[in-house]
Amino acid sequence: MKPIIGITAFVEDDLSSRLNAAYSKSIIDAGGIPLIIPLGVEEDATQILSLTDGLLLSGGYDVHPFLYGAEPAPKLGKIHPARDTVELALIEAAFTRKMPILGICRGIQILNVALGGTLFQDIDSDHFSTKLLKHVQQSARAVATHYVQIMEENLLATILQQEKIAVNSFHHQAVNVLAEKLKVAAKSSDGIIEAVVHEELPFCLAVQWHPEELAIAGDEPAQKLFSAFVEASLKFKKEA
Repeated sequence: MKPIIGITAFVEDDLSSRLNAAYSKSIIDAGGIPLIIPLGVEEDATQILSLTDGLLLSGGYDVHPFLYGAEPAPKLGKIHPARDTVELALIEAAFTRKMPILGICRGIQILNVALGGTLFQDIDSDHFSTKLLKHVQQSARAVATHYVQIMEENLLATILQQEKIAVNSFHHQAVNVLAEKLKVAAKSSDGIIEAVVHEELPFCLAVQWHPEELAIAGDEPAQKLFSAFVEASLKFKKEA
């Protein structure tokens, strides 16, 4: 018996839905069954999640600033309100069921916004660290380019059993004001929040990097992350 993992789809400019293969392959390799969730199903979010055992919020374009009380800054990227709508509905339904959630890149951002937090619309413009790292790498997707420091006593630390890991980086937005119910689980050396957890749920973890790309290339910390998520989803399946 394998858990079914619902994965939110990436949205193109014509509002078509697709998903990078690394997401589904990482779930398959960890022992799960991936199921891609398209646009337009927000009204049926609860029924859809009744068919799944875990929710993976995948990466993609920027979150609409209206959702956290802001207007568009000059360097805001592409937005797709239809994707925001379906993901907010899925997050609410997943919280109601206390279903395992894993957020990746945009996933950490929409999770923070869903719970009342805000975002830096563009790190280079909005963040004031004098030691700001390069967060949009030109290297291949499976190449780690900077380190993140893992905070003590949280779900991520328990999974990885490491104080520091090397990660890849493909984002120009990041968590600004942290939602009240979230806890910082990792940061980069320039102060950017790289991972968060929600400790009132059995498994709710979101990271700013792309572990799916690292996992399929053999990175052990990334593989541990997917294994823990799939294991938590299997436990949820058995107990639901």
